[in-house]
Amino acid sequence: MPRPIPNSLKRLLVPCWNAAHHYGWAARDYLGALLHRRFEHCDVCGRFRPMLYGRRIVPRRLEELWGLSPRLAEALARKESCACTSCGAKLRCRRLARVVLDLYPVGNSPGPAGSLARWVEQPEARSLRVAEINRIDGLHEMLTRLDRFEASDYQPGVEPGGSVEGVRSEDLTRLTYPDESFDLVLTSETLEHVPDLDAALKEIHRVLRPGGRHLFTVPVLPGTARTFPRAVVEPDGRITDLAPRICHPGGDWGYPVFTELGTDLPDRLRRLGFEVEVFFGPVSDDDLAQVYSCRKPG
Repeated sequence: MPRPIPNSLKRLLVPCWNAAHHYGWAARDYLGALLHRRFEHCDVCGRFRPMLYGRRIVPRRLEELWGLSPRLAEALARKESCACTSCGAKLRCRRLARVVLDLYPVGNSPGPAGSLARWVEQPEARSLRVAEINRIDGLHEMLTRLDRFEASDYQPGVEPGGSVEGVRSEDLTRLTYPDESFDLVLTSETLEHVPDLDAALKEIHRVLRPGGRHLFTVPVLPGTARTFPRAVVEPDGRITDLAPRICHPGGDWGYPVFTELGTDLPDRLRRLGFEVEVFFGPVSDDDLAQVYSCRKPG
């Protein structure tokens, strides 16, 4: 019978084992970028870099519960990876940045700014009142350079408008910002986790100035024609499932999905008073990284 490994040796071996896995995956991702020519200009940092695709980012359990085909799982993995090796912004974040640049031109150039990094330094951008509701990794670091930027993260149990360790907490269904506070509101992969989707969208409409926009990404599958609730929160705080529970990112662990969003989403947004555009669309089996623009008529 083999002798057990002493705890002192385990403490030395485990970090080495984890580091070997980390660097092994990184080497594989870089090789994949090289072989598949995944080199692009990043709309966030402005650098030309390899974009690292990671199929493993979509857990098998999420594929099973959500009923993803291998093709859809690959498209979801592209959306949630293809990360810039310079700033770390994944595909959905880089596309969100591209839409910001296209819709809010700055400077004397006839075209949009080349990157969000350049955009945030321009006076036209710095004059905008911008809200990021729930941190968008890759964009957040750039947006903090804006003069009139407000960032918040939902913190369970914290009264909206309060803060935890200097981070403001906001509930999308009852924002504490005054009416017509912002020119631009940004969210990414957030709306599906809000218990009352329409209440959240109405609140965003309320805090936007006339002519202001909400730019966001959400998970929409091409085979889901109609938006429907997966779960509701009861008055006592319990969650009642109306469909098999799905959580992000793990399938059966993570943040519960309250609303399964369908391809009818633009119509739903229009009924709530927004002017709607879908960029990088329509949603398809090969591309799930659309960006939605909801403009409050001005």
